[in-house]
Amino acid sequence: MHDSSAPGAGLSRRRFMSLSAQSLALLGATAVSSQLIPVTLLADEARPVALPELPAGLLQMGRDIFPHDRLADQHYAKPLAALLDKQGVLVRQGLQTLQASARERHGKAFEALAENDRVALLRAIETEPFFREVRSALMFGIYDNKALFPLFGYEGSSVEKGGYVNRGFNDIDWL
Repeated sequence: MHDSSAPGAGLSRRRFMSLSAQSLALLGATAVSSQLIPVTLLADEARPVALPELPAGLLQMGRDIFPHDRLADQHYAKPLAALLDKQGVLVRQGLQTLQASARERHGKAFEALAENDRVALLRAIETEPFFREVRSALMFGIYDNKALFPLFGYEGSSVEKGGYVNRGFNDIDWL
């Protein structure tokens, strides 16, 4: 016999996991607000990682295009380094133009500008091949990275597990 007044009565595994994740997020947010440190749920970010050598401003550009405070620089640097290897001339020329524009308009390097000034400069070049290549490399490098799925709340493909209908399709407890 099941006692409905017992703690946890009617608590599904999914609901338990959801509440646990919310508690961890709240705990992390409290730690961040009190100590101003980045929160991460990924074990690989706890280890120090040598970042690839990138031209000045490129990492900042990536963070401005896809701003995620919870992602470490390594998750931006890896796809940007691959793009640099593949499209080095385009990236260096585009970044040189961006830096020249920043110095002309604001008297500083792109990465030294305030966020709103950097975003304005990026909006001015968002239709150019350089910007599109950087955005594309980061989009696939970040959002197609299975190691980062937990940070975005994505559980991954469901086909192998019977589809979404029985795996949270109708979970709307976030409403």
